[in-house]
Amino acid sequence: MTRADRIVIAVIAVVAVVSWPVVVSAGAADATRVAIAGPGGVTTRNLDSNEELAIVGARGEVVVRIADGAVAVTEADCPDHTCVRTGRISAPGSVIACVPNGVIVRIEGGGLDELDARVR
Repeated sequence: MTRADRIVIAVIAVVAVVSWPVVVSAGAADATRVAIAGPGGVTTRNLDSNEELAIVGARGEVVVRIADGAVAVTEADCPDHTCVRTGRISAPGSVIACVPNGVIVRIEGGGLDELDARVR
C-alpha cells in the first residue's frame, strides 16, 4: 500500500465519521408515527407523544413506551425477552418484534412506507 492509498483511506474515513451525525439526525427527524400491530389490530400513535401502552399479544401482554421521540418495549410475557433487549428505536423503518406474542412495533415516516423493490 502506497502513501497515496493511505491518504485516500484516511480522507474517506474522516468524511464518513464527520457526516454520520448529520445522516442519523436527518433520518430521525422524518419519523412521525409509531405503528403497533398485534393480534387485536393496529394501533398508531405520534412519536412525539409520551405514553405507555399495554398491547394484548398471543401469549400475554406487551408494554410499549413512547417517550422523548423514541419507542421501546419495556415488558413482555415471552420466554426470551429479545424485544425488551432491543432497546429504543427512533429512525424511520426501525422495527421491534415480539414474535411469540405476534406484536410488531414499527416507526413510520420518512418516505420509507413505499415500495422499495418489485419482484416478478
